[in-house]
Amino acid sequence: MNKTTAPEYLSIKAIASIAIIISLGFHIIMMTSVFFGNALFSSETVKAVNQPHFSFDRFLFHISSSFIMVFLILVYNRKILSFSFKNRYIELLIIALGSLIIGSVLSIGFVFTREAILPKHPDTGVMYYIMRDSLVRNLTLTSAVLLVVQLLRSQYYQKTIAVENETLRSENILTRYEALKNQLDPHFLFNSLNTLQSLISFDTEKAENYLQQLSSVLRHTLQNKEITNLEEELKCVHSYCDMLQIRYGDNLKFDFKIDSKYNNFNVLPLSLQSLIENSVKHNVISSRQPLVVTVATGDDCITVSNPIHMKTKPEESNGIGLVNISERYRLKWNKNVEITNDGNTFKVKLPLVQND
Repeated sequence: MNKTTAPEYLSIKAIASIAIIISLGFHIIMMTSVFFGNALFSSETVKAVNQPHFSFDRFLFHISSSFIMVFLILVYNRKILSFSFKNRYIELLIIALGSLIIGSVLSIGFVFTREAILPKHPDTGVMYYIMRDSLVRNLTLTSAVLLVVQLLRSQYYQKTIAVENETLRSENILTRYEALKNQLDPHFLFNSLNTLQSLISFDTEKAENYLQQLSSVLRHTLQNKEITNLEEELKCVHSYCDMLQIRYGDNLKFDFKIDSKYNNFNVLPLSLQSLIENSVKHNVISSRQPLVVTVATGDDCITVSNPIHMKTKPEESNGIGLVNISERYRLKWNKNVEITNDGNTFKVKLPLVQND
């Protein structure tokens, strides 16, 4: 079960890239409108008189100053995002006011800086118009940046909500999976101890051997692995089968047909034992009707099957065996457990999962 992490809003590198794109795009649009606006809407006389001049130095200065302004507004927006606001409208108001203040202050500063670096208007009366034009241009740019900011924040919140939903879903699956796993372990232990109790009353030697095999199985169980490979699981299964044969003798047989190529494939712990236990619990086992349980691999699966000799009076069951295994496989690997009953043979097929 992989844990999801919250998405990052914007890195400094991403902010710088966005600032460059916005600055270039805005000034290219502005320059295009200035150069071609007169050509579209002015008379030939006005065109000749008012043909605008292109100054590369001034263009480069505007691009650089716009980049700085957009970059700072985006950084400011990212900083605001780190605070928790209960009211989203207050958050938007703080972003808008802060961005406009940054744009206004920098706009005034850039005018004086430009006139110091590229003096062109010694008349101080002209400064008013330069300041006005600069404010209009930069506040327009700030408004455009605010629109981009809202789009970016909207996408960020959508991703955040998606991640939170995925985290809740994963945690819910993990909780259900652990509950199922913890449900199965006491169930197996309870049945094993009941069998041990019945053996002690009439054959202490068998009971001692049974206890040794039970110890081996419990040692495997108490490792509390989330998954195990088939080879390790079969060691435990053989011990469990020995436990059952101590109780039933020659009336119960096991036929293992295991291809070694599947040894490193994964299964869920205790799944095979549960299927074997299910076969023993629901079928008649006697000298007249011995039970043969077959465990075989093939097609990336392992199958536990047995002929059906249903008991006339079935043992009490809490019904967690097959349901538990099916649900665990679905939650863990999103794979289905196949259960078939043709009236003669009962068969359960577990998927074998390769390591990633």
